[in-house]
Amino acid sequence: MSAPVMAETRERVRSAAVSACAPGRLCLAGESLDWMTGGPSVVAAVPLHTQVSVTRGDGGPVVLRSPDSEPTARAVALSDLGGYAGDGLDYMQATAKVVKESWPLLMGGATIEARSSVPVGAGLSSSAALTVATAAALMRFAVGVIPQAASVAWAAYHAEAGELGTGAGWMDFLACTHGGVCRIDAGEQPRVTRLSDSLGTPLVLIDTVQRRTTRAVLASKRDRFRSGDPGMRAYADAATGLVDEMTGELRAAMPDPGRVGALLNEGQTLLRDLVRCSTDLTDHCVIRCLAAGAYGAKLTGSGHGGCLFALVPLDAIGPVLATLRDLPVRVMVFTTSESHGVVFPPSEF
Repeated sequence: MSAPVMAETRERVRSAAVSACAPGRLCLAGESLDWMTGGPSVVAAVPLHTQVSVTRGDGGPVVLRSPDSEPTARAVALSDLGGYAGDGLDYMQATAKVVKESWPLLMGGATIEARSSVPVGAGLSSSAALTVATAAALMRFAVGVIPQAASVAWAAYHAEAGELGTGAGWMDFLACTHGGVCRIDAGEQPRVTRLSDSLGTPLVLIDTVQRRTTRAVLASKRDRFRSGDPGMRAYADAATGLVDEMTGELRAAMPDPGRVGALLNEGQTLLRDLVRCSTDLTDHCVIRCLAAGAYGAKLTGSGHGGCLFALVPLDAIGPVLATLRDLPVRVMVFTTSESHGVVFPPSEF
């Protein structure tokens, strides 16, 4: 996919600081199909966000800052943006390099600073939210116009999948850029179809606090798929049909949350039995949520720990929270999913 051209808008911004904000995401169906087969997925943005601010400097190096990284800051000469250190700041640095190469931007002396409520390494696309917000902020800061969504997603994808070689597919970057509930069809020309602004049903997000290295997990899955692993091949076939069913239900005038929940349960079974990326704690949380009245529950993202979520009727939120209380997990409740993708709030840094 070639670099899209940024849309010109009537609004031009030439301020000393610009911020952009991108949400994390849940995958309702179709994990990994984007890089496996160029296949589809259904995603929903969540009300957890990463905000990136770009501040004009005095012509010195590019300064990267994030409290979620170790180290939390470093300075890089504009000519050295391609030299990565193997830490969380690489995501901002790689995005700056891609944006600099694709558009005539004046980035010398800028400070790029991030903060986030999206848990890192938890299956909520924290890295995609970071690269998407960084790309959006850099483009608007340097050019002075609101960038086209396709431009933002393109830069973020090529920063992570190209520059850093993480093995990520298109799903995460398009989900974080567009927000809402969408079907994403990957491939040479990825397409985003908005199904609704939000799910309209409460979500209980459960972080198992078990972490895995996304790059290593994706590499292992790629090796299994390419070697013809029967479970991975069966998953790809079954998950594609599941995405189509989920798409049809969410396109209905009045989607049935019970049916959506049943499809979530089917997806969890595929990921547990065929991909083998669930964990005992995740499985136990799913069982408890369903017994307490949830419509459905499944892991999200690469699995092997991280987060799962449950679609829950209002009157079952209390029982679901109660049944999870004695488990070593962190729980958040959202009344619905996030309708917005990238937004440009006033800079607060």
